[in-house]
This record gives sequence, C-alpha cells and structure tokens, in this order.
Amino acid sequence: MSEGIVAFLTAWQRGEGCCQTFRPGSELAFSPQPQPTLTLRILPSFLSDSLLRQVLTWRFQHPDRYDGCFISIEADGSLAVCCHPSSDDDPYALISMLSSLLNLQ
Repeated sequence: MSEGIVAFLTAWQRGEGCCQTFRPGSELAFSPQPQPTLTLRILPSFLSDSLLRQVLTWRFQHPDRYDGCFISIEADGSLAVCCHPSSDDDPYALISMLSSLLNLQ
C-alpha cells in the first residue's frame, strides 16, 4: 500500500477531509461535512461517453452490489461516484466498490 493511501485512510479515520490521486486521471476524496462522503472522480480529460454509459448500466444492473452508490457529473465535467460511509463500514470495501463501478481495479 502506498504512503499516499495510508495517509488518506489515516485522515479519513480522524474525520478529516482528504484527497488522493487514485489512478492516472482519477482522484479519491473524503469529506466529513455536512455528511461523510467518499467520492471517486474521473477527471474530464479521461472521461468517455462509453465509460459513463458503462457506469450507469452497471449501477442499475447490479443494484445490490452498488446499493448506496450515487453517480453524478460535477460542474467541472468530472464523473463522480460516491457513497456515504458510516463508522462501521470497511474503508477498503468501499473504495473497492467505487473503483469497481468505474472499472479502475
């Protein structure tokens, strides 16, 4: 595990906002307020229409697997998938779920 992801997870566990490059063209962010939110974004220059179509298809074909995942296009054109973790959720499982939805595993 890289130092960056360790620092990200440490900040998350402390309830601090944090952001980390996840893969080239993507970033992982945690925001504690107003509601804890874990977001994985694909930056606009790495986004394709086929990826957006794929993400929407997978989300609705596998509702149990991606229950609690939300998909949006942000103001800057990024594709974002997010969830609202509780203190009981496994951070690795949530990151894995979001990355699988964006086919980043």
